[in-house]
Amino acid sequence: MRILIATHNFPRHADDMAGAFLLSLARGQAALGHEIQVVAPHGPGLSTDDVVAGIRVRRFRYGTDRAETLAYAGNMHEQVLRYWSARFRMIRFLLAFRRAVREAVRDFQPDVLHAHWWFPGGLTLWPAGRLPASLPVVLTSHGTDLFMLDRFTIAQPLARRVFARAQQVTVISSPLVARVQNLGVPADHVTVVPMPLDEHTFSHAEDGRRETDLILFVGRLIERKGAEFALRALVELKGKLVLVGDGPDRPALERLASTLGVSERVTFAGTLSPSEVADWYRRASVLAFPAVTDWKGEQEGFGMVLVEAMRSGLPIVATKSGGIPDVIKDGETGLLVPERDPRALADALGRVLANTELARRLTAAARRDVASRFSAQRVARTFTDVYARAVGQGRGRGQAA
Repeated sequence: MRILIATHNFPRHADDMAGAFLLSLARGQAALGHEIQVVAPHGPGLSTDDVVAGIRVRRFRYGTDRAETLAYAGNMHEQVLRYWSARFRMIRFLLAFRRAVREAVRDFQPDVLHAHWWFPGGLTLWPAGRLPASLPVVLTSHGTDLFMLDRFTIAQPLARRVFARAQQVTVISSPLVARVQNLGVPADHVTVVPMPLDEHTFSHAEDGRRETDLILFVGRLIERKGAEFALRALVELKGKLVLVGDGPDRPALERLASTLGVSERVTFAGTLSPSEVADWYRRASVLAFPAVTDWKGEQEGFGMVLVEAMRSGLPIVATKSGGIPDVIKDGETGLLVPERDPRALADALGRVLANTELARRLTAAARRDVASRFSAQRVARTFTDVYARAVGQGRGRGQAA
């Protein structure tokens, strides 16, 4: 099967964190014998005809190197919401994206088009008539694209048209199912499929490598990831906190650490490669993942960081937010606490740090769960079934047309 993937976020190189789960998905599909091509945005220093870990990537330009700022920073939605300049840039982005997908469909002749995020990837499907009516389409929502509709209800009619073009829709966690059904997608057209783990990079470490009382946070430094609450919880705990990741909230978080009097116990490690992140998973004592509902109403749709930590044998304390309970079974594969409650977070972290037997029980169950649900091959096989259903429906639509 020839599969064309359309996404605004795909690794720029094999060791890039941006969209790394989509590279794992593409590699898993290629391992099953599928032929894969990806359409993704260009970025400074990249080739327009690229190959990443054996996957061909056609990168579309939407401006000069200096103007191509929307992709790969992890804040596309924030830019568009906050700045008029980004909105004008987004128009150029969408026009270039649509053109690139049309050209790829013409040249590659895919059996199925798999678009990620209804905004912006799904907009390559609209308006109708830009792509062959018989081309089967699978549309995957990763959560943020659906949460934005809570704030911008005016966009819901457009989202409905985009989802209506897809024969099959997948979401990365069960809380998102109701959201796509509310947009008119029939229940039998929706499948919950998580994104796959990079099993080559993330692996279990023996407990002897772990540093005592080392709390790890991994994620972009933005409100939704909740790093603020990891800092506030640290006040109640001994030990150190390492924050892996970067983002616009870093200066405010550094000031907060100083105000709380914990600066000497906090390390801002910045953006790291997947292999470097994997090393921190193997060194830490516990992962803090205190994600929250942010000012835009967005929640964590899935939390690939959780799966990586589970694979690495790192116990987890996270919040009951968004799709996190789909990944973490409270009391079995990790501990869950309410959003925006640093005391509850500190209490749960303290329990894991103080109770070696609890930590071992959680990590053993978590590693078994990862192997059964999140392997690249398992996810790729599930998507192959989804594609087959879409192809069957696409043929029917083509005949009707």
